[in-house]
Amino acid sequence: MHDQLTALEQEIQKLRHQQKAIVMLLKQPSLLEQSMVNKDRWVEIMKAAGFNEQDMKNWHQQFEKMEPEAHQEFLESLEIDKEEISKIRDWSRQP
Repeated sequence: MHDQLTALEQEIQKLRHQQKAIVMLLKQPSLLEQSMVNKDRWVEIMKAAGFNEQDMKNWHQQFEKMEPEAHQEFLESLEIDKEEISKIRDWSRQP
């Protein structure tokens, strides 16, 4: 029981970090507009913040769920080509 509670608390913390990253991005659209961050740099930032591959996937899924148009704009701002954006958004919609 204690292990389940600990695991649940860790998952909640990860989701809170992901939520904060999305909110930060939405509050600072100038980051997108100025093309200050490309895909590689964004991945570095996420990893430095403690995100692993699954965390980053979850982040995209939450972003797509909460703000699909902003997610599209964000991906475009990272200078990702249309084909890759389409793939990211497709798997982001998967449960």
